[in-house]
Amino acid sequence: MPQCSTGAKEKIQKVMVPTKSENDKREYRSIVLDNGLRVLLISDLDGKAATEIDDDEESEDESGSESELDGPLSDEEEEEDNIDTGDDRPGNSKAPTEKKSAVALCVGVGSFSDPDDIPGFAHFLEHMVFMGSEKYPKENELDDFLGRHGGFSNAWTDCEKSCFYFDVERKYFRRALDMFAHFFISPLFQEDSVDREIEAVDSEFQMALPNDDDRINALLGTLAKPGHPMSKFFTGNAKTLRTIPKQNGINVYSRLRDFYTRMYSSHYMTVAMQSKDSLDNLEEWAKEVFSAVPHNGLPQPVFHDLKDPFDTPKFRKMYKVVPVEDTHKLYVSWAFPPSLDQYRTKPLDYLSTLLCHEGQGSILAYLKEKLWALTIIGGYSYDGFEMNSTATSFSVVVTLTDVGLEHYEEVVQTVFQYIHMLEEVGPQEWLYQELKQIEDSKFRWKEQGDPMNYVEKVSESMQMFPWEDILTGRTIMYDYNPKTISDSLARLSPDNCNILLMSDKFENTDQCPLEEKWYKTKYGVNDLSSDLIQRLKDSGCNPALHLPKPNAFIATDFDLRKHEDELKDPKLLKSDENGKLWFKPDTKFKVPKGYNYIHLMSPVVYKSLDSAILLDFFVNLLEHQLTLVAYPAYLAGFEYGVEGHETGLVLHMSGFSHKMKAITDLLLDHVFGFRCTVNEFEMMKEEVTRIYNNDMIRPDKLARMLRFAVTSPLNWPVPDRLGRINNITHDMFERFIEEFQRYVWVESFLTGNFSEEEAACYKEKINSVLPGTPLPVSQLLQKRLCQVPVGDTYCQVRGHNYDDNNSCVVVYLQSEPGTLYTNTVNELLGTRMTEPCFDFLRTKHQLGYSTYIEFLVTNGILGLSVTVECQANKFSMSTVDKHIDDFLVEFRSILDSMTEEEFKSLINILPTLTLDILKDWYSQYEKGRHRKISFQIVGKTESQPSSSDSVDEPKERASSVETYPLTCLVDEDQGTATPIRDVKLYRQALSVLPFTKIIS
Repeated sequence: MPQCSTGAKEKIQKVMVPTKSENDKREYRSIVLDNGLRVLLISDLDGKAATEIDDDEESEDESGSESELDGPLSDEEEEEDNIDTGDDRPGNSKAPTEKKSAVALCVGVGSFSDPDDIPGFAHFLEHMVFMGSEKYPKENELDDFLGRHGGFSNAWTDCEKSCFYFDVERKYFRRALDMFAHFFISPLFQEDSVDREIEAVDSEFQMALPNDDDRINALLGTLAKPGHPMSKFFTGNAKTLRTIPKQNGINVYSRLRDFYTRMYSSHYMTVAMQSKDSLDNLEEWAKEVFSAVPHNGLPQPVFHDLKDPFDTPKFRKMYKVVPVEDTHKLYVSWAFPPSLDQYRTKPLDYLSTLLCHEGQGSILAYLKEKLWALTIIGGYSYDGFEMNSTATSFSVVVTLTDVGLEHYEEVVQTVFQYIHMLEEVGPQEWLYQELKQIEDSKFRWKEQGDPMNYVEKVSESMQMFPWEDILTGRTIMYDYNPKTISDSLARLSPDNCNILLMSDKFENTDQCPLEEKWYKTKYGVNDLSSDLIQRLKDSGCNPALHLPKPNAFIATDFDLRKHEDELKDPKLLKSDENGKLWFKPDTKFKVPKGYNYIHLMSPVVYKSLDSAILLDFFVNLLEHQLTLVAYPAYLAGFEYGVEGHETGLVLHMSGFSHKMKAITDLLLDHVFGFRCTVNEFEMMKEEVTRIYNNDMIRPDKLARMLRFAVTSPLNWPVPDRLGRINNITHDMFERFIEEFQRYVWVESFLTGNFSEEEAACYKEKINSVLPGTPLPVSQLLQKRLCQVPVGDTYCQVRGHNYDDNNSCVVVYLQSEPGTLYTNTVNELLGTRMTEPCFDFLRTKHQLGYSTYIEFLVTNGILGLSVTVECQANKFSMSTVDKHIDDFLVEFRSILDSMTEEEFKSLINILPTLTLDILKDWYSQYEKGRHRKISFQIVGKTESQPSSSDSVDEPKERASSVETYPLTCLVDEDQGTATPIRDVKLYRQALSVLPFTKIIS
């Protein structure tokens, strides 16, 4: 029987606190509760006394429950591959407020523990735990509580760990902690929730089906020894959780509680708590809420005796795989013994840094010179699939060009030539110490960041490292040990490797006759020829491959600049006919870091469809060339990027202020000294075409692209670019570059650890690289937005990948030109709508795994959007759209029933904002007044069972390419809503809203 601490006389064991950075002002305390649960307490008082912030402690009796929540990506995360299709600032439930309180609980059990007859059961359990507890029986009550108090929650399941976490405004933390803890004390596991959560898991699986990373991992798992947990199907779906168990007479519900009791025990749980409360308060709360978590009296499930899962002939083969995306990738992989115990010496970190280096003398630099490759990544991660108690996976992954695909064996040979070079030169202590210096500096000056992300990572680290190394174990290079490096290097042999070649060119050929069971990935397998293995062994060293030079971008000056005045707003430091430089010194965070944002504005980039395509070429070629010289800066802790926009080119960089000028100069010199050969241009034409195709594959990205195609006056959508790209020539590109470099106006913003004199030098550098006549400001683009008409409109197109049944509906509700005040009102409204949206659309109606609301600022125009990603074989577009409309109606009743007390708990910084103002603001989004366009991407609609919910095999994969431009569909089920039949004609008929900057 499970053992449960009574909480009467708990014996709290104090243990060693973790090593922290000298710049980390938080206080830490490590304790072990009487039930064996380990807790790390993190006090973030920032010098305030506890009594200063305890006066308004929450006293109302509220309760709740929680479900896994999948929020939207930020704009930076969404805009992959530098293809600009619009400019949003999407929001989510995490509105900017005072730093929140957060907690994470990690259980040392995951999908490895799935019963053989119910694949995906651990993941399903993760979903079910948060569906109510005995003390708080109402579904989604915790989510509702968090949503009303600025909070957010999420959870995940890995191979040997499961993690649950949330954040909330500090004064509601204690109440939310109690709700959270009772999911692990007395979960209800209500039977009527089972089918709904199976649908949620199935929808999650369906969304993962087109993901090539997930598909590759599933295929690699099949190469493990039979019966080894690495070969399990971790996610689960309707077939494994409902169809097959039902056929086999298994009652999934009846198995749930026994599985929970065995797997979720206090003595293999770890908790990290962070709040603006004293350590004594946090310790008291931890004892009160977590001491009652049951201890089952059983040893933790472990798998460390199941070594060498890939010591099998199936692993040491040559695999060819058909991807979903338009891509060519080469994977060279090795299986290592478990390596977590080597975290202090980190031999694999040393080797992956060199094998995946991108600077001079690297594998990638050589392959780029040959025009064979575009990117290289690899090594290993702390993801459970790559690092667990049975093995560590180590790989080198090269993205190939079309020519590189033809020479893939020579690419493999280059990898082994580099390995041979490393064997010849041996481990280098200076290089290890350089990496150690970089990681030490990054840790010393690491910014605190988001509390929820922090406790999530820390609670997981508590499962892996000793107490003293919880905060440092992942990154710090503690001890140089040449033997561990040499031993690891010796394992990177041709005899031990697996080679996987993924290319869309294998589709509809006889090279991939096999099919993986769950993701239906087409693949073929052959022995690695003895001739190839011998060539790899005898390849020797390549004179073009060598170790990197000492890193010139490593910061050594960490002195903080002193400023007499504390500026509230950025200062216009320099202004002339070439542009403006804004500057704000760091007087708050007081770290030796900086951020530089340079906007190179030019009318050249938006005057035609051709110029939009040429800008895409420019951005991608710039990044392609920059890595050779700027990669050492990246290793030294700098982040930099190049982005294309309707207005021009944006350069941004962040890192230590000591070397910021050097990386800024490097980027500017490459922009204004840019040149490219015909061969480079033709290679990039292939790559940009792939980027366009891949941007169309994901329904959510396609819906977003469609929104900007309809509402942005100067938007050139991807289908138009695809239809024109073959006509773009190298001569056109050279003329575009020459014109861009001549006609540019620069506005930049520098902030951080700089003096005014240092900041002024950045403007001098900008002026020095501008070769042309100053550009009149009147010629610059003012970004504007078309006004959506009052009423209901929809724009429906078929998904780009015909074999994907994932659909997406994005209902866009346009508001008005924004001000700082109305933007805050709109943000508050979106924050309050987050949990009800999730509850109504996912929990109650199970429309899809990913459902969320965003508050938007698009070219200065406010708005809201509601997104539902679902499956076409489950719901029609009109059904989803109607449910979204129904939610908007229901939210009016939520607003109308909101009390003044609840409203005040939402807002602390706007004393002039009233509940009536919020209600009035919402009325513009209601039917009769709203300006609504429903953007709908229709997935595969053939009348066949879902591949995950049918025992029968699915039909052959259909063609994944649609003709261009996209054809708008008319759906009779949409009722009186107006269809958009032609995107361009519709946009031309719209009025354009005034140019808006939200500055007042």
